[in-house]
Amino acid sequence: MEGQNQVGRDHWKGRSSSWTATAAQGLSTDDTLNQMLIELTGIAPGERVLDLGSGTGDPAISIGLALGDSGAITACDLTPEMLAKARERSVNVGLDVISFAASEMTALTFENNTFDCVTCRFGLMFPEDKIAAAREALRVLKPGGRVGYVVWGPYGENPPFFVIRRAIAEAMGQEEGPVPHRHSLGQPRQLSEILDSAGFVSVEERDMRYKRPVDDLDDYINRALIRGYSETVDQFDDASRDALMDTLRAAFEPYREDGRVYMPNYARLGFGWKAV
Repeated sequence: MEGQNQVGRDHWKGRSSSWTATAAQGLSTDDTLNQMLIELTGIAPGERVLDLGSGTGDPAISIGLALGDSGAITACDLTPEMLAKARERSVNVGLDVISFAASEMTALTFENNTFDCVTCRFGLMFPEDKIAAAREALRVLKPGGRVGYVVWGPYGENPPFFVIRRAIAEAMGQEEGPVPHRHSLGQPRQLSEILDSAGFVSVEERDMRYKRPVDDLDDYINRALIRGYSETVDQFDDASRDALMDTLRAAFEPYREDGRVYMPNYARLGFGWKAV
């Protein structure tokens, strides 16, 4: 099955077409975690911010809008193909304070003491040497600057991922397989230990939980299938795909409240400062 622990450059380049096809055209379709990150890291107009693992533009575009007409946001990602979509989205929302850079998290192409804040939403799980990646963030921060890393919480507490994955495994007559790598930093203290080891001070962790309202369940499911399971679903004929959709709709019913599906999301924020 797709969704295994393939996390290198070739993996993300291969997935870029499906991610760009399902990305928002402008503003994020679900801005909740982006706004939580902005608030918890205290991003304010006039600051210079680096966003790592920006992909197709989240949370970099939301951060840029929060900066207003002052400051600057640099969207940085391993994959230029993803950043091309982020650039397109930034044009669509009229964002002028954004720039783009393709770079490895463990070997950033920026000078020391450059940024007031570094953010990373759902990226730190993937570098092999996570402490080295955090040290690079520390290096490019100004003294007194801060970092905010968001990672997914435990797999079993994130139904948006396991509901679809389990239903597809059952439909294919396969084992569900190991927990995907995206959840490898979901336990308490894992982020803190990385940031402590990298040299950050005043390190803390916070839970980020919310329920995402789903207005169009079929669209929600189809986007998830395109992003994570396109090669698997392409093996289905029309009848089998229709049957899979029926199975998936039923799998989401336990999350329906007052006629609307609400998907619980659980992420964790690791926060730290560069010593003055």
